Amino acid sequence: MSEPTPLPTPGGTPLPPPPSAAEMREASERIDELTRVSEARGLEDTDAQADLWDAIFALDRWWFIARGELPDVQPLVADVEGRPMFLAFTSPERARQHALVRGLTDDEAGRLLALPSAGFVDDAAAAERSGVFGVLFDVEGRGPYAPLGALEAMRRFGLEREARRAGSGAVTGERRTPRATTSDAPADRFAPPTDPPVLVAAHDGRRLRRQLVGSGLGVLLALAMMVALVIWSITSTGWLWFVVALWVLPTLLPVATFSEYVGAARRRGGRLLAVHAAAVVIDDSVVVPWDSITRVSWVDGAAGPLAGGAGGSMRRISRAARLFAMGDGKRLVNFHLRDHDEVRRHAGSAGTTRLVDPTLATPSLPADAAHAYVVLTDALGPEDFAAMTTALHRMVEARGLGWSRAAE
Repeated sequence: MSEPTPLPTPGGTPLPPPPSAAEMREASERIDELTRVSEARGLEDTDAQADLWDAIFALDRWWFIARGELPDVQPLVADVEGRPMFLAFTSPERARQHALVRGLTDDEAGRLLALPSAGFVDDAAAAERSGVFGVLFDVEGRGPYAPLGALEAMRRFGLEREARRAGSGAVTGERRTPRATTSDAPADRFAPPTDPPVLVAAHDGRRLRRQLVGSGLGVLLALAMMVALVIWSITSTGWLWFVVALWVLPTLLPVATFSEYVGAARRRGGRLLAVHAAAVVIDDSVVVPWDSITRVSWVDGAAGPLAGGAGGSMRRISRAARLFAMGDGKRLVNFHLRDHDEVRRHAGSAGTTRLVDPTLATPSLPADAAHAYVVLTDALGPEDFAAMTTALHRMVEARGLGWSRAAE
């Protein structure tokens, strides 16, 4: 197989000559080993995760299987567990072997793209908007993957970690937004950030479509039951109207759920959580400066019966609902505050539903029990939430803040 021609970088400068085959094989094997270590230690071991991704970002190019014809040649996108992902490889040989496994001819398998890793990360947000969820490496071994929206934060974390290890607080080549200083007016800390967010959490489109279908079916079933009860009451004794009245509430519940998902569909593009260099923004309305945050906690609860119901029938209904991404767990993130009252004052009415101070009811709690929170139960599934919290954990750790799993 002839070596693929390196593509130019977005700035027009060609990539340097590729490493030798032996060097690429050594780099791939090292990433394989780091992958095994990170899987054994789990997502909560940020050092193992960071070591893995630092090695991936250190590659000057990532390899892709080329699809399409010039001038419109694009990396292969494949469906991986229901999500569209770019298939990236750490060497051209691994890309070629996977292309052959997919049934491509020798000529097709030899058509590879060598893209600058730095440029790919810079363009990841645009690719995410086109509908691609993430990037998966060396798919033969079910290698590491990351959402496209988290790549920039993951790269930034690695650079900041390297700078800390070198004893320097600066990150060469990184554009940093200055944090508010004590000389700034207090209101400036709460101004909406103008820099691009490094991490965004929004309602997943595929998940929302499943929720709309599932809740819509729930509404139809509830209404059908209501119609059947009304007809039965008309043709039977009058006391059955009491049963009809009792069925009104169970009918309203699926209607309310469906309305909530319709509202989420109308707000498509809205950000439930946007993490910036100087602040966190919740629901595009509540600005929480990083220097107001003492620690971050998160909840990832297991799926249970809908509405806390019991009995075999409710368990069966709950299992059916989870097929439509409903009732599949509880997921939220809490940003604990050192100055809750000031954050609430600047948040205004929007803070009513996004800020809570449990110390008012229980004074014995620590002062930073007061927190801002964002609920991601409906927006993100378990895997997406795990990927998001991994990226967020790195940013929290880089700022020297606390990180813990909260009680449900």
